Amino acid sequence: LISQISCLPFEFIKSFHLFGNSTMGDNAISREKRSLPPADYSLKMESFKLLSESTVESFESGVSNSGATIVFVLLIELKMNFNLLIIFVYGRKLVFYPNGKKNDGGKDHLSLYLKIDDSNPHSNGTWNVNVYYKLFVYDQLSNQYLVVQDAKAPMRRFDRRKGEWGFGKFLDLATFNEPSNGYLVDESCVFGAEVYVVKPTGSEEILSLVSEPDDGTYRFTIPAFGSVGDTVQRSGEFTVGERNWQLVVYPSGSGADRGNYLTVSLKLADYQKVTPKKPVYAEFKFKIPNQYSRNRAGAEQTVKYFFNSAAEKESSKILSRDDLYDTTKGYLPSNESLVVEVQFLVVSVIKANT
Repeated sequence: LISQISCLPFEFIKSFHLFGNSTMGDNAISREKRSLPPADYSLKMESFKLLSESTVESFESGVSNSGATIVFVLLIELKMNFNLLIIFVYGRKLVFYPNGKKNDGGKDHLSLYLKIDDSNPHSNGTWNVNVYYKLFVYDQLSNQYLVVQDAKAPMRRFDRRKGEWGFGKFLDLATFNEPSNGYLVDESCVFGAEVYVVKPTGSEEILSLVSEPDDGTYRFTIPAFGSVGDTVQRSGEFTVGERNWQLVVYPSGSGADRGNYLTVSLKLADYQKVTPKKPVYAEFKFKIPNQYSRNRAGAEQTVKYFFNSAAEKESSKILSRDDLYDTTKGYLPSNESLVVEVQFLVVSVIKANT
């Protein structure tokens, strides 16, 4: 008697939908049929009657992580006792109970489980892995697969203490043995598994909000502002919160403010340069000081903004052009030098946690 496992090329399991739930005891089991075969493993079993009539309680496959084909030989004695000779590579196995796993509610059912072998000589005994998995049985008449998964907890944690998960009531024996259902044909049947291992990235970042950061105020002076016309004025780049910024001034306004108001903008200058792109949250204040007297209020506007897809945030009606060019207001003195400031109140900083 020869049983063979084909380890199919691994495919990313895009979704684990919860569908067609049927409640069995305390466990909700999800079932569906599909034409696509299991992405990871399939196990064909021949002479199933001999296996079910034997005294063996369970059969363990051996599954390679490399995608190779592995052959297993079951030696049958006259007393119908099975001695299992397994050739396997450290990794995942299917565990099959032909007459049900009684201590898991499997009476009158087939029981099928996924097991992660812990006999790796390099393991220190503390391994664990989180896995989304589905188990399959092939309907040979309709050329479809019955897919079974846990509807309440499709992801399970495998470790040394609990290295096996599956279904005591995978499929009732009456349904399985009925020839018209297509699961058992000419004493052969096919089972399978689809496995997606959730692997931690190993990377972690810490997001901090820094209040009143060091060097958090920047002043941009534009000489002879009255002669720049509509030309957009840009400051040099400056650093606050470990990121580079730039002030941009639109003399004739921008967007809805155009023609009536001066527009000031804060730009995250290194947004396109930093890889991967890291968004920044900032609370800041635009200021256009009164240059005649520090005791006289200037124009101010506080902005809260998340620099993500858009790396520039503009003011809104911060100062009308009439007030800007009114010499009595003190924004533009006789030397026509305009001063624009930005003061950071809060800025986010992201650092890798090493």
